[in-house]
Amino acid sequence: MKKINLPLILGTMILIVILLIMSFPDMFTDNSPYTIQLMRFINEDGKLSAERAPFAPGDDYPLGSDDLGRDIFSYIIHGTRLTISLGVLIAVGQFLIAVPMALLGGFGNRLAGSIIRQSNIIFSAIPALLISIVLLKLRFITNLDKQSSIMAFVLVLTAVSWPKLGSLISERVQSILQQPFIKGEVAIGKRKSRIAMENVIPHLAPELVILFFMEIARNLSMIMQLGIFSIFVGNLGIINDATSGAMINTDISFEPEWASMLSTSRTLISTAPWAVIYPALAFFISVLGFNLFGEGLRNIIQRKDSRMPLAFRKLISLEFKYLWNMVDRKRKSKVLAATIILILSFAALSFANRGDYRVTVDSNPDIFPQEVIIGSGNIGEVVQTITDRMAQLGITPLEEDYEMNYDIGPSFMIEDQGMSIDTGDEIIQLEPNSDFTFTTSGSSQDEGHVYDASRMDLFSVADLKKFEDKFILIDKRFYNDLSINHFIESLVDDVQIKGILLVAEKDESMDGFITDRSQGLSVILISRDIAGILRSNPESRISINSSVKPLEGDGRNVVGILPGEDENIGDEAIVVGMNYNYTSDKGSGLLEFNLELMERLCQQKGNKRSIIFMFLDGTIDERRHGINHMVEDFPYSPNKVEVYLDLTGLAHREFDRVRFSSAQAPVTRQFAWSLGHHIENELVDEGFDLVQLQTRSVENEYYFTGSQADNAMFWERGIPTVHILTDEAGEGTRSIEELGSILLEVINRNNY
Repeated sequence: MKKINLPLILGTMILIVILLIMSFPDMFTDNSPYTIQLMRFINEDGKLSAERAPFAPGDDYPLGSDDLGRDIFSYIIHGTRLTISLGVLIAVGQFLIAVPMALLGGFGNRLAGSIIRQSNIIFSAIPALLISIVLLKLRFITNLDKQSSIMAFVLVLTAVSWPKLGSLISERVQSILQQPFIKGEVAIGKRKSRIAMENVIPHLAPELVILFFMEIARNLSMIMQLGIFSIFVGNLGIINDATSGAMINTDISFEPEWASMLSTSRTLISTAPWAVIYPALAFFISVLGFNLFGEGLRNIIQRKDSRMPLAFRKLISLEFKYLWNMVDRKRKSKVLAATIILILSFAALSFANRGDYRVTVDSNPDIFPQEVIIGSGNIGEVVQTITDRMAQLGITPLEEDYEMNYDIGPSFMIEDQGMSIDTGDEIIQLEPNSDFTFTTSGSSQDEGHVYDASRMDLFSVADLKKFEDKFILIDKRFYNDLSINHFIESLVDDVQIKGILLVAEKDESMDGFITDRSQGLSVILISRDIAGILRSNPESRISINSSVKPLEGDGRNVVGILPGEDENIGDEAIVVGMNYNYTSDKGSGLLEFNLELMERLCQQKGNKRSIIFMFLDGTIDERRHGINHMVEDFPYSPNKVEVYLDLTGLAHREFDRVRFSSAQAPVTRQFAWSLGHHIENELVDEGFDLVQLQTRSVENEYYFTGSQADNAMFWERGIPTVHILTDEAGEGTRSIEELGSILLEVINRNNY
């Protein structure tokens, strides 16, 4: 009776499950591993109570949560790919070093043999675990990003563990070289390299396969031990307490990874044992699976009648036909059937596991007007379309009506604007909305010299007459808007000037279409490059011209809420800000995209938190931006808003780069931080070219220099904000639909 190879069967089953989890994590859990929830509220019998993480196993958390409120089950599932891959990569690194060194040492190379021996002596005297801890605790390594951190772990753990493997392989090489058939090969004049390739490696290969799986298991054990010492991939050391003068850090992982779970939960063994037991169990099962599989292979490969050395020899010689002929017909049929079943199974699972997160836009230029501008006559029909769509989707008004109107004051749309510089040697014609834009002007035409006041203290100028009949150059880096307005008001009372030239901050938008009309004075925003030309040509003259037409009516924001389904956290909200203003018929496609994204978010199942949709008016103008009105009288409790996702900067249907920032979603606001981090990861994984928004640190918080509207929700209402903008169209290598699919998936997975 044929003996059953039980280790191989059990090991294979475990490895197949691990492979499935790595390939299709979403098949096993719908929850996001990034979501952090320190508190949850429970409503029982009309009584509301609060509970702090860690949460015990239950319906919401099958295996419980850790002390950050992260779902342990989803964290283990999504952490499988990174943890197991790390173990495999380290094993690959070990073999890439150990096998060549062992072959050289076995064939008598003194240097290779000496390196193997001395390395083993060092790591026998100083444990590899201790050296790994010392190296991986270096500040340089702990501050690395995900990819670099993985590389550091692979290099360090490979370096400390390959000598033991090299010594073992070297001994086996020497044993093979003592065999009579090797002496025969030497006698006929074969070179050492041919003997190694044709004789040693084929006989060594079966053992190397066994050792490879054994080493993966050993590497996973090492990773687990390092996790206990708070050493893991993506370690974010957050200062938890500095009141005593000593920095007390909380170790939090950027990425789902098993070792980080042991690190953050090791102190919970008495209060929340599930937070430690389940990650440790994941390591145990994986190590057991690789060891059992390796042992099962040993039982097959090292049998006396094994033909594996011959098979490996033919494989190295690329004699695949011979290999195929070695297998009898019955086994060929089984291999083909198993291969076909495996391919079809993975294809079916891949298809079934792929959630429908498509956001498709069928652009129809006849649906919307060619342009939609705040205060214009066609704004009403667009607002009606948005409100009708909200009503159809079950989105209810936050207040009595969907519309929230606000006064835009005296406003004028620029019909034409021009500016040129006469340096004396040439006349430079400037490009509107790229080199310059009028922010305040009437219909006027003027010319004159420029007075460079960009390096002056404007509030200590004694003689204002020096500014008479000139354009004054002011750098916005040194003054805020209030200071500049105060200076202008005090200046125009005493002297007659031509206008004000404001030097834009880095990355500040100059897509100006709307101005305040001010008779006799033009305020113009110019780029830093144009300011450089004016400074280098102090005697130059500029000419300007502009014409404007009045805008009538109020700004009209459209706001609605999709109520959350969970009775405990349903009043927590994700706010999504979108624009519906545009100045060309291409912009109608962006409005259709925003409506489609809203509809797809409403169609997703399991939205436990509420989603507030804000279609903001005035987004093409900084001062009349609808967000400014929203923050003045926000119709929802800011304490219940988890994150504001600002999509008002999506300005192109096709683009090359995405301008992104989650700087205003700090890790102290856990949900917003995890959402922003998740979006950034997905964008990078999908190959998007990301550019971080330019920021300035103010009292340890971040202020965006490009647009005041970008800062409104965070600075005025304290609501953590994630910004996503499309950069200039360029060659249009990416589409808004691709970006929308990522946003839909991330929002849905973080709103479980």
